[in-house]
Amino acid sequence: MRNRVAVLLLSCVALLSGCATPPQQAISLSPAALSAPSGRVGVAMSVMPKVDTSFPGAGCLLCLAAASMANSSLTTHVQTLPSSDMARVKADMADALRKKGYDVTVIEEAIKMDAIPQASGSAPNQPRKDFSALASKYKVDKLLVIDIAQIGVSRNYSAYVPTSAPQGLVQGTAYLINVKSNTYEWYLPLNHARSASGNWDEAPSFPGLTNAYFQAIEGAHDAVLQPFN
Repeated sequence: MRNRVAVLLLSCVALLSGCATPPQQAISLSPAALSAPSGRVGVAMSVMPKVDTSFPGAGCLLCLAAASMANSSLTTHVQTLPSSDMARVKADMADALRKKGYDVTVIEEAIKMDAIPQASGSAPNQPRKDFSALASKYKVDKLLVIDIAQIGVSRNYSAYVPTSAPQGLVQGTAYLINVKSNTYEWYLPLNHARSASGNWDEAPSFPGLTNAYFQAIEGAHDAVLQPFN
């Protein structure tokens, strides 16, 4: 009986592992991806998340409550920080493409990623979202999307105990989609963390950590633009 249970459990684990979708790997931008006959390129950006603190590793509700309480003054300050320096990457990207002679359409609306339908296929290097309706609306052949998932300050925890100093953080992805083939022609994971130089715990304005936050934004901004400069 025990052997049968063990076999059943192992089978379930194998099944779940097989169903898990592997993360999309980075794809370098090829010279042909934005060649002259490539058509109109739309530049879009997702809705910017709220600038906030996060405490990965504080997994239980009580752990998270304790971490939030211990860092309450930091959170209060971080929530006042602007994200406009990150938001301008869309306009900067459009300018960079225009300088190279590409036909560019800036999609002014912030894209609600949850509203984009799931793609029907799951081939390698294929977006999991179906952007065809958005591309048709703006009459573009390719879409360059900047999707910021998290922006603010992060501090690692192990249950109730902090295991690192806070860091300025920007996480997300940037990618170029060929709408006709529904494939990525460029895919860049963004994970830019910066530590404060010197003491970070200088409430209420946290100057060192504030500077680290803007450095993380600068790093993410430059990483998105670099392949197109």
